[in-house]
This record gives sequence, structure tokens and C-alpha cells, in this order.
Amino acid sequence: MTSGAMEQVPGWLNEHVGSARWFGGKGRGGEVSRVVGLRWLGERDGVRVRPEVATWRYPDGSQEHYQLLVAYSDAEQPAGVLGPSSEGIAHDATRVPAALQVLLASLLDGAQDEQWQPVIPDGRRLAADLPLSVYGGEQSNTNVMVGDVAILKLFRKLEPGRNLDIQVHDALGRASVGSAARLYGWVAGELPAAEGEEPVETDYAMVVEQLQDAADGFVMAREACASGADFSQEAAALGEALAEVHAALHDTFDTTTVDGDEVAATMARRLDEAIEAAPVLSDHRDGLVQVFGRLAGHRLPAQRIHGDFHLGQTLRTPDGWRIIDFEGEPMKTLAERRLPDSPWRDVAGMLRSFGYATSGSDDPTGPAARQWLADVRAAFLGAYGEPRGGEADVLSAYEADKATYEVVYEVRNRPDWLPIPMSAISSIVPSRAGNYPLTSGTNHAGPAADEEN
Repeated sequence: MTSGAMEQVPGWLNEHVGSARWFGGKGRGGEVSRVVGLRWLGERDGVRVRPEVATWRYPDGSQEHYQLLVAYSDAEQPAGVLGPSSEGIAHDATRVPAALQVLLASLLDGAQDEQWQPVIPDGRRLAADLPLSVYGGEQSNTNVMVGDVAILKLFRKLEPGRNLDIQVHDALGRASVGSAARLYGWVAGELPAAEGEEPVETDYAMVVEQLQDAADGFVMAREACASGADFSQEAAALGEALAEVHAALHDTFDTTTVDGDEVAATMARRLDEAIEAAPVLSDHRDGLVQVFGRLAGHRLPAQRIHGDFHLGQTLRTPDGWRIIDFEGEPMKTLAERRLPDSPWRDVAGMLRSFGYATSGSDDPTGPAARQWLADVRAAFLGAYGEPRGGEADVLSAYEADKATYEVVYEVRNRPDWLPIPMSAISSIVPSRAGNYPLTSGTNHAGPAADEEN
């Protein structure tokens, strides 16, 4: 058995990568230009397993790296057949139970090389004989449920540098933050370098606590609005959880300030781009630009934040709220997601998500839903910390910027849902308030929910 770059890319590999749910380049063309096998992890029941890195090259010359987990055998396994190779018949290892057991055992035995380095400081919580199953709902990564103890997340798109989800969970654990899951370990390593290139570090996987009896935050909020139930206490607890996370991130990572003029200009530029896709925003342009312009002349405190915060990134457990998925906004590059940003971006994201939760009401724009929304917003902000002075302008700007993005999404995908972000914009720019009747009945947390990991 050998590792290293394959002399010839198997014909089936383009279809496997290009059609996978976790592949992010659909519609851009291209193909796998290179595939490199990493260390063999072991063998069980006639199945040999190793992670591999496929480099997908696009027509414009850019490229991305994706992690595969491949099982090889001398005979076809019942599921996950990919095709023939020099190592035997290749299978998608995430669909071969014996292969998943090999993966778990390899993490626990601690064997390492420069490309594959398991680090499991809390490995006592794991056992090699725990049952394993692949969660079917993920998109950009693959989650393997390890009994009822942990989640093994295999990162599919590999980027240079430490993975933010690992980095933040590690920091929050060291700070004894109770509103995030515990990090049990991870797999670090190097991206295979092409000839003449220097290898760079990356992360291949993480092992994190599996939260038991956890309820989805958006589902809870939407059902509460639908039934007219008070959600204020839960919203306040969410505000406290976010405040705890922000405090720990402030004390752990670098802090700085950002130029309010640059933030306002970026928001205005995005607005003009949004108007091209959603002309319904044009009547609100002057008012929105005025909202953004209130940031001018200010330096905004900035730090590491969640970056993609909404109800779909929260779980309600018997022990309280837990915040999940700290990788940031999926459409941004890793370098962009690492940059410090205003904590009010996260606050605005949750406030907009509360707005989407009113979709559970029979009359989402009626008095009862509006009062429900006002109550949960007040409770959340009261617990997190009310904006003071110019902070209120910062929060309004981030809310308006988020709602502008949502308008474009709804115009392109669900026109019946356009009233949700348009109502938010009308409340921020009241001089242009309009009537946007909403079709209710769809269960959706907003555009961000379509970008889950």
C-alpha cells in the first residue's frame, strides 16, 4: 500500500467530487487535477482506509482542495462504491461501517505524521467500539455521530491555517464558557504541496461534544410565535449566552478598531449591488445610505465574533442554550472570517432571525406577531447589553445591511417571503414604510439557514 500523489486521476473521481453536497464549486466547471493519498489509517474486515486530498482546478486557473475519505477493498462493499483503482475497489468510506471504525480507532491510537496529526486531549470520553453513524443533514462538512458522546466533523473544503471552529471552541473551553460545546480534539496536518511549493498547515477534522436532548433554536422560536407563547425568557438567556461568548473572545483574541467610514462605504456598495438584483430596494436607497452614513467619523471596536449568528446556530439543551458553528459566514474567505469585526454584527444577526421566526404566525405582520417580536428583541438586548450612545446607530446599520442581503435572497428564491426583510427595512427607514402581505406556513430560519455546515 502506498501514499502520495496518484499518477493518474481515476475517471470516477470528477463525478464523486463534483456532485457531492459538500462541493462548493458547482456551476463553475473544472475538474480534479491531482489527488494525494495521506497516511493509511488501518484495516478492518478487509477494508483499508486513508484520507486523500483532491485538488479541483477551475477554468480560470484557481483551485480548491477537498478532503476525501476513501476505503479500498478487493471486493465491492454493500454501499458507497466509487470505482476501480490501483489499490482495489474504492468506496466512500463514510458509507462503510468498518471504515468509520478504522477512522475512530486511528484517532485514539495517536499515530501521526506531518500530514495527519490527531490531537485528542479529551480522548477518555471516546471508545473505539462506540457505534458510528453519518448525519445526513450537513452540506459543507460531514458529521459522524460517535455514539451519543461526540460528533466527528470531517472538514471537506480544506483551507490554509487553523480552522476557526476548532480555534474558537478551544478558546471558549479554556475560558470555561458554558454556552458552547466542549472540544474533545482535532486532526491537524499539512496540505500536500505541489512540486516547488512549501507545505502549509490545515485542519482535517474536529471532535466536539454531542449535545443531548437539544432543540433547534429557530424551530422553538417560530413555534412560540405561532402559538402566541412568551419567548422573552429564552431570548434573554440567548442574550446572556452571546455576551458570555463575546467576553471570552474579547479576552482571548486580538482586538482593534475598524474605520466607520470604510464600513459605511462597504454597506452602501453592497446596497447598490443589491438594488440591481432587487429593484424593490431602490425607493429605500437614500434612507439606507443615511443609516449607514451615521457610522462615518467613528472608530468601531472590533474583535473575534461568531460571524454567522442566527437562531439556526443555537441549540436549547436541558442545561441551557449552546451556540454552535463558529466558522463564520460561509461565503467569505478564511482570511476575511479571521478579521476582527464589530460584536453588533452578531447581535444584528440574531435580531433579524427573530424577525424570520414571526413567519410561524397566521398573520406575521399583524399586531400579535409585531408585539411578540418587540418583546423578544427587548429581552435579548436587555440581557446582552443595550446599545449605548452611538452603538444604537451601529446596530441599526448592521441590521439594515443584513436585511438588504435577505431581500436579494428572497427575490431570487422565495418572493412570497419578501415582506420579512422589507418590513425590517421599513422599520429602520420608516419614511418609506410599505405594506408587504406575507404568505405564511413555510418553516425557514432565513437565508443563513441554507448555508449551514
